Amino acid sequence: MMKKNLIVFFVVIAFACAGCVPTTLYNWGNYSNTLYHFRKDANDDTRDKHMAELEAIITGSTEHNKRVPPGVFCELGYMHAKKGNKNKAMELFALEKTTYPESAHFVNRLMESIKTVEETGNKTVEKERKS
Repeated sequence: MMKKNLIVFFVVIAFACAGCVPTTLYNWGNYSNTLYHFRKDANDDTRDKHMAELEAIITGSTEHNKRVPPGVFCELGYMHAKKGNKNKAMELFALEKTTYPESAHFVNRLMESIKTVEETGNKTVEKERKS
């Protein structure tokens, strides 16, 4: 009888512990893998794969009713800015600030630096045209 009670006790404990499995707050997808490959061998192909993964994380988070992980909008926006798509970058930066208001100071500085580069770049182009 004691042995049977002990078995029941351990079964109950096992079920109780199974209920304690933490749920993830964010959908990270395959972020680590694509970032690793991009950092290891930075080229157009690995960059595009990482950008596609960031898009998939955003889409997957929405589909699974999870928050987009912190920094994903910002990272994708920065990558768009580097490719010259400033409007898409600004949209993503705005989403980062909306989702994570605590990032506003950082994102605002990033947005200003992109605007400054854009303005400086335009002046440089104008000077070259006048020469």
